[in-house]
Amino acid sequence: MVINIIILKIIFVTFIEILKRMKNNIKFFAIIFSAILLFSCKEKTSYSKIESTNEVLKSSSHKIVVNEFVDGGGYAYVNVMENGESYWMAIPNSEVEIGKTYYYDGGMVMKDFESKHLNKTFESIVFAEGLRATEKAVKKQNQNPHSNTKHEHSPILDVKIATPTGGTSLKDIFENKESLLGKELLVKGKVVKVNNGILDKNWVHIVDGSKFETKSSLTITTTEVVKVGDTVTFKGNITLNKDFGYGYVYDILLEEGKLLK
Repeated sequence: MVINIIILKIIFVTFIEILKRMKNNIKFFAIIFSAILLFSCKEKTSYSKIESTNEVLKSSSHKIVVNEFVDGGGYAYVNVMENGESYWMAIPNSEVEIGKTYYYDGGMVMKDFESKHLNKTFESIVFAEGLRATEKAVKKQNQNPHSNTKHEHSPILDVKIATPTGGTSLKDIFENKESLLGKELLVKGKVVKVNNGILDKNWVHIVDGSKFETKSSLTITTTEVVKVGDTVTFKGNITLNKDFGYGYVYDILLEEGKLLK
């Protein structure tokens, strides 16, 4: 009988020890699980801000340091560091210094962007209007880098280019743009401005001497290469109220322009 009581005590003590160890193990696994969960959340919050296609970066100002600079023709491609993260940017062609700190506002993110000039595809890239050396932005009168404003009263508009057979004058396009939406038109004019390699397009601005209200210059997006001063004939489709993202808004465009020889 005494032996049985001793055996029962031993079994009871052993059982209590097992429970204690299990409790400690539960606490241990709980701590490990919490650490994993915390690490996972931390990882998620540290993801790059350039994740989604055509996402507009809404931060009012970005502070970056230039790691690398590549001349891309009409655009400069810049690898930068911001808050410990590196990413690529495309800005209107300008000189920047490697290792120097710059600032920029806004920006449009694009995924899988192919630069034909560099023969390179960027997994993600931020398009911005440009970089500045000071944190405080200087207010600009015109945010659109392709604006025609400076051409509206230029002497270069003193041209008289006849409308080609089967074509449409710029005045008629501006005056009747709503009825021309989506239609393929033939236009002829003199090139007054060119921006190459922006958003994988060349942006050509032409005039023919005609005018409606204050508008006299038509913007054409194309893969063709022309230069300022050329007289050109393009065929393309009319698009209205096209918004490409931060700063790139047009009330009228001739898109996918084909240059006729």
